[in-house]
Amino acid sequence: MAEELESTEVTFQDRIEQIEEFVENNQQAVIGGAVAIVAIIIALVYVYAKYLPDENLKAQKAIYMAEFAFAKDSFAVALNGNPAYKGFADVAKTYSWTNTGKLANYYAGICCLNLKQYDEAIKYLDKFSTNDAVIGALKLSATGDAYTELGKFDEGVKYYEKAANFSDNKEYTPYFLFKTGLAYEKEKKYTDAKKLYEKIRDQYPTSEEGRDIEKYIARASAGV
Repeated sequence: MAEELESTEVTFQDRIEQIEEFVENNQQAVIGGAVAIVAIIIALVYVYAKYLPDENLKAQKAIYMAEFAFAKDSFAVALNGNPAYKGFADVAKTYSWTNTGKLANYYAGICCLNLKQYDEAIKYLDKFSTNDAVIGALKLSATGDAYTELGKFDEGVKYYEKAANFSDNKEYTPYFLFKTGLAYEKEKKYTDAKKLYEKIRDQYPTSEEGRDIEKYIARASAGV
């Protein structure tokens, strides 16, 4: 046992000496590495504590008039701006690292959807992500709308289903389920459509969709 302890102590001492020798022989490299690590930490602190907040504030100021135009359904101006102010597309590009710049992608996608620029709408919407229960679902639904307008009903259904399952919201979930059902009907998948309409009837009877859902159940049943 004593011999084992002695052997361990010798091995540990050897390691210490090897480290000391390495540091002594590579002082410049070691110091340089330490300086580099410190520089990276300082840079990260600056980016997250100073640069990004400042840039996000600039983006919020830049996006204000585009949001105003969007609220007035002036989608072309909201998307592209004018000589006086930036549109969502420019804000999304210029301030892409900021939260406001990312949100601008969502607005740009909705603008493109209303302008019937469906491929562009999908590109912008794909660049935006959020955990917000409502906006996240609306983004997925809008993407489904773009695919549906392009005649890609399979893709549209996928995104409508994602929207319906994104969160359980009594106002929006039945709406997304209803849109999925309509898309299924266009694909002549009446059994799938009927199941969703029945789900609305059973789980969301007081919703706007639920109050009028029986006629859609009947229509889907007739198509089966």
